[in-house]
Order: sequence, then C-alpha cells, then structure tokens
Amino acid sequence: MADDKQWYNKQQPAGNGPKPSGKRPDGKDAARKRAIGKKTPSKKPAPGMPSGSKPQKPAQIAGKPSARLMPGAGARPSGAVKGKPQGRPQGKPSAGKRPQAAPASPKSKEDIKRLKAQKKAAKEKKLALENERKLKKEQAKIENKSAVKKGKGTAHKSAKSRALRNGFLGTVTVIAGLLVLAFVIHHLYDYIAEKPVFSFVTTGTVEHTIGAKALIVRDETVITSTTGGELVTSITEGSRVAKQQELAIVVPADMQGVVSDLRNVQSQISDVQQEIITAGGVSEAETIYSNYNKNLSAIIDSVRFDSMTGNLSNQASYSSSINVILDEREDELSNIDFDDERISVLTDDEKVYENQLEAGASKIFADHPGIASFRLDGLEEILVYDSFLTMDISEVKNYINSSSGAITSDLSIEAGEPVVRLAQNESQYLTVYLSADDAAITDFAVGTLHDINVRSEGLAIDNCEVVRCESDAGGMLITFKTTRCVEDLLDMRTVDIEIVISETNGMRVSSSSLVGAVYAPEGTPAFCLYFASDSGVSADAFAEGSIFNISVVPETKVDETTGEIIEQENTTVSACTVIHAESTSDGGVIVAFSTMSEYKNLFKLSKLYTEGYTLTLVDTSTGLGSTVTSVECTNYSGIATIYVNTQGFVEEYRVIVTDHDREFAIIEPVGDSKIPNSKTVIISNPETVAPGDKVG
Repeated sequence: MADDKQWYNKQQPAGNGPKPSGKRPDGKDAARKRAIGKKTPSKKPAPGMPSGSKPQKPAQIAGKPSARLMPGAGARPSGAVKGKPQGRPQGKPSAGKRPQAAPASPKSKEDIKRLKAQKKAAKEKKLALENERKLKKEQAKIENKSAVKKGKGTAHKSAKSRALRNGFLGTVTVIAGLLVLAFVIHHLYDYIAEKPVFSFVTTGTVEHTIGAKALIVRDETVITSTTGGELVTSITEGSRVAKQQELAIVVPADMQGVVSDLRNVQSQISDVQQEIITAGGVSEAETIYSNYNKNLSAIIDSVRFDSMTGNLSNQASYSSSINVILDEREDELSNIDFDDERISVLTDDEKVYENQLEAGASKIFADHPGIASFRLDGLEEILVYDSFLTMDISEVKNYINSSSGAITSDLSIEAGEPVVRLAQNESQYLTVYLSADDAAITDFAVGTLHDINVRSEGLAIDNCEVVRCESDAGGMLITFKTTRCVEDLLDMRTVDIEIVISETNGMRVSSSSLVGAVYAPEGTPAFCLYFASDSGVSADAFAEGSIFNISVVPETKVDETTGEIIEQENTTVSACTVIHAESTSDGGVIVAFSTMSEYKNLFKLSKLYTEGYTLTLVDTSTGLGSTVTSVECTNYSGIATIYVNTQGFVEEYRVIVTDHDREFAIIEPVGDSKIPNSKTVIISNPETVAPGDKVG
C-alpha cells in the first residue's frame, strides 16, 4: 500500500518546478546528524569559475528528483550516510506493491547505552533546569510575600505611630482650645456680668402716703364781656394785675382784617429790627431780645411737653401768651431809635391800624387786683370759696368725680360771657374723699397739719391744715387749706395728690441693698429692745409668738433743795408679742415686739428717769421674766444685713430697719456697732458679691 507521506511516493513536479527538499520527516535529528560531517563551505570560487560568480546548479535529470545540494558543496556525497538509504528507486513503483523500507543501520550496545545515557542526562538536565526554574519562581514568590508582609508590617507600625501622634496632638489641641475657650468665657462673663454698685449711706426720709383725687377751689371772680368777637389778650396767662389794668380787647368779626393787617405790619417791623440787631447796630435791643427769649422758651417748652403727651387743650392759651410777650417786646423796642427809614414807615402804618381797633373794639379792665387767667370751666360761680365748706358732701363728691383736670380757654366769645377770672393769692382749698379702708377719721382731725405731694407738677405743699373732716357710710370727706402754690395750680380744677400719713428720718439706703430682710407684719406697730452682752438676757427666752408684759419702775429721785422724794410714774406696756429674737455679734440680744399698746415712753427712758430704772419683762404663759437696768428701744420695721466695702473687701453687718417703703429703707446699727454711718460705703446690688470678696 502506497504511503503518500513518503517522499518517494509523492508526485514530482515537472520541468523546472520547485525541487524536493530532500528532508526526511524527522527533520531535527536528521539535520543535526547531517551537520556533523559538514565543513564550512569556503567562500573561494570553485576551480574553473570566475571570482565573484555564483555556482551554477546542475541540470535536472528528467523523471528523477534532483539531489539537494548542501551549502558549500557542488554535489551530494558519494559515500553512504548513516541512517539514510543509499539510493532512490528508479521510476514509479508498480501498482499493488508496497515499497521496501531502507535497511536500518546496525547499532552497537555501547551506542544505544550512550544514546540512552545522553537522553537521560538531557532529561535530567531539563528536569533540573525546570526544577531550578520552579524553585526560583517559588523563592521569588516567597520573597515577594515576605517583602509585602514586611511592607505591611512597617506600614501598620507607621500608621499606628501616626495615629498615636495625631491622637496626642488632637488631645493637646482640644485641651488648649478648651483652656482658651474657658479663658475667653471667663473674661467675657467678667465683662458682661453685673458689677458691684457702690453708694454712700445718706440722710433722708421715708414717707407713707395715701393717694387721692383733689378738687381745687380758689377765691376768684370772673369778668364778662359786653360784646362778642375775637379775644386779643393784653397780658400773659397767670400774670398779676392791678385794678383798672387793661386785660384784653374784644375785636368784632367785621374787623378781623384790621387785626390781620396789624399783625402783618408788626411782623415786618420785627424782621427789620432783627436784621439791624444781627448787624450789631443796637446793643440795647440785644438785651431786650435776650430777656424776652427766656420767657418765650418757657412757653415753648410747655408746648412741646403737651404735644408729646397728647394734651392740646392749652394751645390757645399758649398762643395768647406768646402774642402778649411779643407785644410787650415790641413796646420796649419801640422806645429805641433804630434810625431806619423802613421802620419809620412801618410804624406809621401800625398806628393807623391800632387807631382803627381802638375805635371799633371793646376793652376789658381788671376791677380788682389778683392773678388773671383766661381759662374758664364754668364752675367759678358755683364753687364759691366762702360757701364751699358748707356744701353738701354728696355734691362735693360729684364735682370731684366729674370735673376735668386742666381748665381750657376759648378766645372766641359771645356777648355776656365770662372772659377772664381773677384769683386771690391768699389761699386755696384741696378737697379729697377717702375710703374708710384708707385711713381712720381720727388721723385727720380738724386743725391737724399734713404734707401733700403733687407728683405731676413736682410740688410738695407742707403744713396743709385740715378745715373740714366729715364722714359718711363709704368714707370721709377731708378739706385742706393752704396758702402755697396757688399760682402753680391756677389752671387746674382737679389734680392727683399724695397725703403724707407718716414719715421717718434717718440713715437711708435703697431697699434693694438689704440682704435677707425680715419685716414686721404690716398694720401693727412694732418696736425692738436691745440687751447688752452683760445683761444676762438670752434670745432663747423669747420664743416667737410668746406674749410679754413690760413694766418700768424708776429709781427714787430726791429734790436737792427740799430733800423730798419726787414722785415718778411707772411705764407699762402690756400684750407685747414677740415677732423676732436673735443674738448679735457683740454678744447682745435683740427682741422685736408688736403691740397695740402705747409704747412711746420706751424711746425716752433715759430722759424720763434720770436716776435710773428697772425694766422687767414677764412671759404671760409661764410667769417667768427677766430684769435689766439698761435697755435701748427703737422703732422696728424689720432686720436685715448690708454689705459694706471695707478697704476693698466685702463685709456684712446686721442693721435694724426702722421704716421702709418700696424704694428706700431707714436703718440703724445693731447694739454697740458704729457701722453704718454717714461715711459707710455700701453695695447697692448685693447679689453680685459675697462676704469676703475683693471689690476694689
């Protein structure tokens, strides 16, 4: 069977086609074996060929494959080559016959062993190389892993170190920030926190008052006008006038144009005069302007105040007063020679208009001296001064409740209407109605004197005498008479007043400067007794709420001239209830009592009993008592502590509060202490400090 893979069975190309390579199928080993006996071909040309020419290939024999020429050889070697057939069959093999294989070259055992040994050695070497390569690869992997692990360890240590360092630095930064924040907050709080306020202990008064609405009645008369028209005043509001002095003129309606022209001319005269004065031509005029400007400023201030408070009822009166002041100023300026032609012409025109008014307007004169006012409310002829004290209490109460405060004015009048009132400056009545809960009728007996404050006007009217005190089912009607401040209240019909019931003088401090104040019950009179440290009196003997009777027996007093014993009355104060008791820093004891009994003599024991006395306090529940020969008594409204600035440090002192109101307190030292005094510096806001603090 033919085998197409054999070279000799392949179809040979015809002609000059490509030659068979002559290579055997096992090309590698065959080529290596052929190369053993080869010699490097010489670069010299073959004999008989020119230099540089290429060797010519031999002609191909038709029908046979050409033998492959080896490089550097012109022909195939003639000798037999080991392992290869010696020749090729001629022609094509016959059909149906298998070509005969070339006989193998005989090999010796040594060659076989050598070949096996070479193969084994080559295989072992290859295996060794493969193992070495694998070993190096594994070693490289191990080294790489080790390097990575080492790098990771180093990176981990470095990261841990950085984390610790960053954490430490962060902690330090946070602590530093907190310290800075605390420092800033401390100084900011110190800056915005309320600072101690220092003040001296001053001498003052604490007043207890009753507020009420008072009806004002004056001794006054009115003057009426016989004609109607526009009232032009000739004096200022509240001026004192003499008998037959001109007060105003009434201009009829048909002469309003003349009044307007007169005011216009007067305004022009004033402008020219002001121009000359500004140029410095007339020194006398500057003095006149300066004097009248003061009066105008007072009225303008009143206008502004009323405008801000919304009170427009007095504007007409203010306008009238301003016109009067301007007229008076013009009268004085008219006596000055300005030596100006313009003023001369305007003055002539002014006289013409004035003459026209003189002929057509009516004048009003004062029929008796007094204080003139153009403000009327219609009650001037009802609330008559001479008969007011006998007016029925119900009518007076009605006028108190229904009357308005300020009296207004109207410059447009009708014929027969009152236009001005003249009040006497001798006296006026202030009448109030008080509830029975406000005060007792015995507090306002006829003839007693009381002080009255008018806060809205800034007035303090002292020694107002009670001239009427009458009670009814709901309270009492009280009428005070005073000769003071008549002019100040001239334009008022009713006003809110404060009646002073009691007042206490002494060392006064603000109520806010008292620390831990304990006050006596309101409505019950109270006093306190101070027992010195050597008196043997203990604060434990005076339980709060216990009742004591106090008796004072004087020592015997003998008349030096006659030798006879002078009789002296004992002092007794019964039913004294203990409201406070405490020991003082000097070892003494303070006991405060409240009682409805009379105890005023306790304040002047040393003056009443010059030879001495013995004071006994007996507890009504036990019958036990204490006896002393010296005691100090003061009014008691409470007891408290004050903070005093002593050489830059805060010290606390106990004080007795003898009287107080919402704003101030009258205080006295406790026992033998000399503080407070007029030189004591107290802290008015004690909540900002504590005892022992440094304040200066």
